[in-house]
Amino acid sequence: MDEQNRINILVTLDANYILPLRVLLHSLLLSDDESFFAVYVAHASLTAEDFAKIGSALPESRFAVYPVEVPPELLCDAPVLRRLTKASYYRLIAPSYLPDDVDRILYLDPDITVIRSLRDFYATDLGDSYIAAAGHFDGFLRLINQRRLHVRHNADYVNSGVLLMDVKRLRALDNNEQIFDFVRRHSRMLFLGDQDTVNAFYDGHILVTDARVCNLDEQTFRRLQRRGEIDLEWVREHTAIIHYAGSKKPWNPPYNGALGMFFDVCRKDLEAVIGEPLL
Repeated sequence: MDEQNRINILVTLDANYILPLRVLLHSLLLSDDESFFAVYVAHASLTAEDFAKIGSALPESRFAVYPVEVPPELLCDAPVLRRLTKASYYRLIAPSYLPDDVDRILYLDPDITVIRSLRDFYATDLGDSYIAAAGHFDGFLRLINQRRLHVRHNADYVNSGVLLMDVKRLRALDNNEQIFDFVRRHSRMLFLGDQDTVNAFYDGHILVTDARVCNLDEQTFRRLQRRGEIDLEWVREHTAIIHYAGSKKPWNPPYNGALGMFFDVCRKDLEAVIGEPLL
């Protein structure tokens, strides 16, 4: 396997998200003819049968799936909030449990469909930043979130559903306890759990990327469409990552979002490959 073509992917989930994860992994295959995907699945309760299902339609020449059961002792000091569970920390402490040979990884929420190659985004020069992520709000909402979290250096408030992480530099920081202490001291302002923590704790060390390209959700699409800045044809030509953030999901009908079509196309293609409905 050519290491230059390798893309490390991190996902965290429970059994309820196996179906969208299978679509996500199939979308990686459809969107890229060359890359090899090393997929690290961080979990607390998935079974061997779950992993058999996850990997059942993935060609071994293009994928390796690595189950990672996060050691409970890593989180024994982690404070739990209403919107910050033990599992929510998995992306925050990833450098402490990923293999030593993983220097860079792309974290993806399982409710994502990829429609163009991730190679350019994965190769992003992070400079002095530890993380690259897409801006999540604009205008007044962005300002409110930055002030709420006392963020002074990040260019934007970012969404934590897609995080390109410099694992080597983060591992050297060895900052799990600092993260836990930060959450403990600032619990009252962390309304959005781990996403708020990413924005506030890494203030000044986040490279902000274009949400239209690498983390487009329905809300952002509708806002930009109303302004005449984007349409579905633009999405087809430029967007790499569609993120079905929020409570409504395209695998749970009814779903009326314009971007659901991308999930549906990929799901139908996967069903054709496996010869049965995806359940």
